[in-house]
Amino acid sequence: MHEASQEQLSFAAALLDSLPQAALLLDHELRIIRANRRLAALLRLPAGLDLSPGTPRERIVGHLAGMLARPEERSRLLEESETHGPVTRTTDYHLRDGRVLRRRRAPVGDGDRPRAHLWLVEDVTRQHEAEDGLYGQVRKLAALADERAAFAGRTLHELRTPLATVLSFAELLLDPVSGPLNPEQTSYVAAIRRNALRMRSVAEDLPRAAAGGPRAEPRLGEVLVDELIERVVLEALQRAEGGGPYIAADCPPGGPPLVADAGLLTGALEELLGNALRFTPEDGRVEVVGRPAADHWTIQVKDTGIGIPLEYHEEIFTPFVRAPNARREGFPGTGLGLAGALDAVRLHGGTITVRDREGRPGAVFTVRLPLPGRRTVGAARP
Repeated sequence: MHEASQEQLSFAAALLDSLPQAALLLDHELRIIRANRRLAALLRLPAGLDLSPGTPRERIVGHLAGMLARPEERSRLLEESETHGPVTRTTDYHLRDGRVLRRRRAPVGDGDRPRAHLWLVEDVTRQHEAEDGLYGQVRKLAALADERAAFAGRTLHELRTPLATVLSFAELLLDPVSGPLNPEQTSYVAAIRRNALRMRSVAEDLPRAAAGGPRAEPRLGEVLVDELIERVVLEALQRAEGGGPYIAADCPPGGPPLVADAGLLTGALEELLGNALRFTPEDGRVEVVGRPAADHWTIQVKDTGIGIPLEYHEEIFTPFVRAPNARREGFPGTGLGLAGALDAVRLHGGTITVRDREGRPGAVFTVRLPLPGRRTVGAARP
């Protein structure tokens, strides 16, 4: 090997000292050409350690090996240091003092026999700590996902039998063979059957949702909006048994039908109406208003309740989020109803927005559902 000139050594020293990492330059025979000041500080090299040009690299390798906490890393360091080929290698080393150093070893020059080899060493302790923390969070999330899936499976198992019983008896009561029912009784039993079917659909979708999979495809059919509103309001009145706020429905008969999943839209409207009734005093008023337009239907649920703070007009559609006035005044709820209603409406290409009532307390929820193109579908009454 030709000895490096003083000018070359000075240039190498200046170049290595300008690097942001600790650096060591070795010649093709793995002898030291130059180590920068950052390497001495990072490896805490003894003041008397000889790092002059031409010194064998074993002096630094031996010092670094003595700092390592893991025997397998020590063996790998000594093995890799025996030869330096034309391939770039990156290795992390765990030190006894708790630090983690990353060494990147790269050839300098082309060909199978590089002219020199460059070590770049940096402290990646904080990065490793962040990665360990992230992996810990991922493991916790995986455990929570497993628990959620198990809970969904148990819930479906526990609900399947009682729901089957409710549906069986509802269908028996609706069968003319069981004896005649008056119109009011028929509407009650039909409501029981319809809601039991919807609950069964929700329960069957739980394991899939818990696993993060797609929900079941909606069962599309023609939905008459005036009948949907009338039915949801009538059932709310029946449940109220004459108590609670005044409930009114306002929707012109007929109008273009929606192509939608009747069960999902019924559930969404029930959630919005139930939300309005929950936060409206007994002497208040709740209205459900439906209006068709050229390309969509608008359904509004208006109440004279406690209202929603402006800064929560979007957040209340997030699962488990409840407005502070609802929490403060002790109204019951989980913060899931509006999120579920939004999901159902979005599944049909629609939107839900909320605003304050102008000049008086209360809130107005507005659902906008697009009308379909002309196509033939099977009728599905809500």
